[in-house]
Amino acid sequence: MINRRNFIAQGWSALLIALQTWRPRKAAAEVDYFTGTEYVGKTRAGRYRDFYINYWKTMRRIDAERWTLQVGGLCEQPGSFRLEDLRALPQKTQTSRLKCVECWSAKAQWTGFHFSELERRVKPLPNATGALFHCGDEYLEFADLKSLRHPRSLFAYEMDGEPLTDEHGFPLRLVVPFKYGYKNPKAILKVEFVEEAQPGTWSRIGPYSTDGTILPGHDHPLDRGKIRRRIFGGEIRD
Repeated sequence: MINRRNFIAQGWSALLIALQTWRPRKAAAEVDYFTGTEYVGKTRAGRYRDFYINYWKTMRRIDAERWTLQVGGLCEQPGSFRLEDLRALPQKTQTSRLKCVECWSAKAQWTGFHFSELERRVKPLPNATGALFHCGDEYLEFADLKSLRHPRSLFAYEMDGEPLTDEHGFPLRLVVPFKYGYKNPKAILKVEFVEEAQPGTWSRIGPYSTDGTILPGHDHPLDRGKIRRRIFGGEIRD
């Protein structure tokens, strides 16, 4: 028969053994489901641990030979542009950081062209206030003309000296470093000039503003070990 004293002693022995043999469980590793397939989607595995990939929906990789950027809506000269047409525009390179509402950020060097180069070719009408971006993953986002005309805004087709990967928005993405990542659409198929501001995909389904300007708060930069730091709103200048 086990008396009360023996029962307690055995209980403590079992607890000590459990504490000595316990090891913290590692978080489940991210799985890359898309490398080597004809699809691309959200991932944080492999090299993308240093610059997370978010997509609205899993999408088929874009064929560079068949892709064209369609530009229309409220403009005088709607048109279609091949990637080589866009690469022929005056080039601009800048280093900037993408800041996500999930509180991480990552930095890259981007190469592309400024909105003014596109604007002078298609000539938005006076009643156009901005543009809707239609993307390969069915993502939709709005950018006002003031933001597009900002000197730090850029249509990018290269990242860190290489053509954009499918994961990072091939063949064309918008980089607006003073706006949260959801205002930086990628895998762009069409630019549609419109009269009124409209909420984009994330603004319609979540607590995200149509404006999307980065607010004061905190950041966990992936390239700095996610060490928390204070930010003061607007573009994060390193």
